[in-house]
Amino acid sequence: MSKKIEILENTLLKLLVRRGTDADRQLITLDQGELGFTTDSKRLFVGDGSTQGGTIAGNKFLGSSANHETITEGADGDFAFNTTTNTLYSKNGSNWDRIAVIFEAADGSIIVDDATGTLRVGTLSASNFAGSTDLTGNSIEMVGGKISLSATQIKTNRVTPNTTSHLYLPQNLNINAVDYQFPTGGLGASNAFLRADGAGNLKWSAPESNATLFFNSSAAAIPVGTVVAAASGAHMPSGWLLCNGQSVAGADYPTLSAVIGKSYGGGSVNFTLPDYTDSVHVGTTDISSFTDGNLTNTGGDYTTKGVAYFIKALPDSVSNPSFSVEGLNATVNGSAIGEGDSFSPIADDVVIAAPVPGLEANDTAGSGTFNTQATYTKFWVTGSGSTGGSVAGGAASTVYGVLSAPIGTSIAYTVGAGPTTARTNGNASFLSVGGTELARSFGAIAPARDSWASGLTANGGSSLPTNDYVLSVHMLSGAWGGMDTSSGDEEVNGNASFWGGAGAPGAANHSVGGSYENSADGMVKFEWGM
Repeated sequence: MSKKIEILENTLLKLLVRRGTDADRQLITLDQGELGFTTDSKRLFVGDGSTQGGTIAGNKFLGSSANHETITEGADGDFAFNTTTNTLYSKNGSNWDRIAVIFEAADGSIIVDDATGTLRVGTLSASNFAGSTDLTGNSIEMVGGKISLSATQIKTNRVTPNTTSHLYLPQNLNINAVDYQFPTGGLGASNAFLRADGAGNLKWSAPESNATLFFNSSAAAIPVGTVVAAASGAHMPSGWLLCNGQSVAGADYPTLSAVIGKSYGGGSVNFTLPDYTDSVHVGTTDISSFTDGNLTNTGGDYTTKGVAYFIKALPDSVSNPSFSVEGLNATVNGSAIGEGDSFSPIADDVVIAAPVPGLEANDTAGSGTFNTQATYTKFWVTGSGSTGGSVAGGAASTVYGVLSAPIGTSIAYTVGAGPTTARTNGNASFLSVGGTELARSFGAIAPARDSWASGLTANGGSSLPTNDYVLSVHMLSGAWGGMDTSSGDEEVNGNASFWGGAGAPGAANHSVGGSYENSADGMVKFEWGM
């Protein structure tokens, strides 16, 4: 007979599971459903028949610590709470994974409701926004502990009124870095416009003039006080007012006030315009004594037509232009005009043409004056050549350029005289205006006997001007001639000046057998209209 155990309902059993240290557990594989208890770590594990050491049956809370990383015991999945950061962590090997954080409002702006597990907005103050560009952006700033719109960084594409149909702006505005102060009150009188004074203050003003007319008389084309009929009263021209009996300020329309005064009513400040509504006009020589009456027709019915009457309220700005001609020839009505003479381009027939070309050359020693014939004048200034002896003399430099001076400007000039003694330097030629020298050509230098002048200039130089009268200037140099030896008469003529060889203005003389000829005088030449 086999042994058996009978368990009754009141039988007490003691069940023991496999047990050992945690190190022992890690060396075995528990069967499926087999339990294993670690005697050192006090943890229960369940086997699955394949996982060495089994799987932990449950995790535990390892407690709270100011630094959870100091907790070394426990298994994977156990919990620990960091009291410093109010954070719950789960152990993962040698690491800790953060599970949850408990939030608390530091300043009362956010309320954490632990009972309901919700967050609510608390009390917000200006200090909550201070220094936070992420929250306020560039359009909001803190001023005196209050939230305010930025003074410099408001950026928007549109401003829309909130509860009204109008957008309210302050009286003082800065537009494009310019300060403006708008006037108080409404839009001002009809036909008025905003006008700024020198300080940038704006005010409602009437137009100063109706139109600018080019007229060959000082009188206006249409005098103030003229009344005309128009087909429409809705389109009133500038400088005119509707004749409907309205009162206008004398300061805005002083010319009209002087014409009609208080004939139609008004006082010292405002005056009244005539009222031509529903009326026809009758000619009279004395408006002030004319009595209004009814029109009586004895020949038949009249057909009335409605028109709007306007009165000229502002004078026209009359322009009587004139201009003068410089540097050109001009005739007015067939007669030549002088430099600076004015005339009317509207009233007169004007013909403007280029000046007649001309020139003036002075090649005789002496001084004189030249009056410019055109605004721009070409000039040439050449000193006299030098004399030689046994050798040829030298040629002077020539200074030439363009003068800019009003027609009729007096140019003083001097032509240098040619020397008459052997081996003598030439004399200078020069120009001046009012004592200010414009250009100078020094006379040519006389060469020494038995000298060779190849590559050397014979001119004594020049003075190139730097003043407003001279637009451009240049210098052409002269040169020496040949040389003398003891073996005969080898002397040659001096090199040509700008104007030519010996005998031409500024040229050197020639040498013949040791004798010489007098050098030529210099030259001053003017040319215009070319």
